[in-house]
Amino acid sequence: TQSTWGSMRIPIALICALLAVCQLAKGHNKGEWKSRTVYQLLTDRFARSNNDRSPCHHLGDYCGGTFRGIIDNLHYIKDMGFDAIWISPVIDNTDHGYHGYHARNWDQINGHFGSPNDLRELIQKCHENGMWVMVDVVANHVGPVGTDYSSIYPFNRAEHYHDYCDIRDQDWEHDQWRVENCRLAGLPDLKQENEWVANTLLAWIHNLVSGYGFDGIRVDTTPLVPKWFWHKFRQSAGVYTVGEVLNERLHYLKEYIGPLDSVLNYGIFFILRDVFKGKSFLALVDIISQLENTFGDELDYMGIFADNHDKPRFLHNFGNWDNLCGLLIFTLFYRGIPMVYYGDEQGFGGGDDPANREPIWGNMNKDSVIYKVLQKAIMLRKQQQVWNFGYRDIWHKDYMLAFTRGPTLIVVTNQNRRVEEDIMGVPFPDGTKLCDGLTDYQDCIIIRGGKTHLSIPNNNSKVYIRRQNFHSTR
Repeated sequence: TQSTWGSMRIPIALICALLAVCQLAKGHNKGEWKSRTVYQLLTDRFARSNNDRSPCHHLGDYCGGTFRGIIDNLHYIKDMGFDAIWISPVIDNTDHGYHGYHARNWDQINGHFGSPNDLRELIQKCHENGMWVMVDVVANHVGPVGTDYSSIYPFNRAEHYHDYCDIRDQDWEHDQWRVENCRLAGLPDLKQENEWVANTLLAWIHNLVSGYGFDGIRVDTTPLVPKWFWHKFRQSAGVYTVGEVLNERLHYLKEYIGPLDSVLNYGIFFILRDVFKGKSFLALVDIISQLENTFGDELDYMGIFADNHDKPRFLHNFGNWDNLCGLLIFTLFYRGIPMVYYGDEQGFGGGDDPANREPIWGNMNKDSVIYKVLQKAIMLRKQQQVWNFGYRDIWHKDYMLAFTRGPTLIVVTNQNRRVEEDIMGVPFPDGTKLCDGLTDYQDCIIIRGGKTHLSIPNNNSKVYIRRQNFHSTR
């Protein structure tokens, strides 16, 4: 059996043997990633190579986005302030696999997206612009081929897969064995207990990362694969690995930190969205306390997000842009690595998959209200280096939350009215003047004895930073 990575063509068995003794690729670790701000895009939906901006009429199939299209529009992402992108899985997929999660030939790059050289150029251009590239990867399953594996390479034999069974709804909380050994949505489930399968996957991820120069990986369907395998997978990748564990149970999420570097923070995701649609902030305060107690400093490496490609967008059947801005600002300033889903900056509101996977090429408006808010907020996040400071809850009510990250005071609300609030316990010296960076420092407050008065317009958020010490009356 032969395998190709880049321009090299050597036997898989030899690769596996070399992998055991070779030095892992030098990549960016979780400590380096925590200062990054990530823009998640679907390669097929971001931009076409020929700048064609015509609509896509069938979101369940390829729409034409490419690596070249991303290269040509990197300025759109960089100008918002992002310094990392997360792209779709890159290997060849079965028909209609526009999303990248239906692997067919692990030895080839998805031709719909472009060539291996196009992918290398994308990563090179990102690096030249100070941006890192995270690639989505799947090691749990292949494309929907039933039990005829002849078209899958190199996993083309029945022994490469677990025996046929389907994951049932009740299994997610009650039967981990079935979660790891049965099929998700009928997709053939790779058998990592087969030494050849495991070694081939480990060699593949090592060579994918080192051969193309990826800076990090997002790991799809993490709980569907045994933890012992993820330990080896993380070591073989040699870069920051963040897993998708689509589960709200905090201790269940925590089980996958160690096997992988971190996980996406689904522990806060659902409550966070509910709060910015009107639920009491006390629910958010409660889950934050649980998160801090469960994860401690590991929170800083978890992915925090408002939207993604698996859930209806926040604005679906809601439509309040101010509330989305508040939600996005919270994800940028709370603990974790912010991961913003493409299209949020243009107010996209798609529902269930694939409606939440809209092409953006006809809507790259740099004057969009949310684009501008993200631009300012990301600049402030970097300027204040909030990742170097802990989270401190200063003041909370049903309708608002004020917290600090070191010298930065963040205030978020969910009310369609002006909020007037006298807050206490602000940990800044007497006379400190703070001004809101989101309003170009036009709204300023002064700290007196740890107290100040906040006046927040409808559904607005504030990012107050120190401008000067100010000792006269306001």
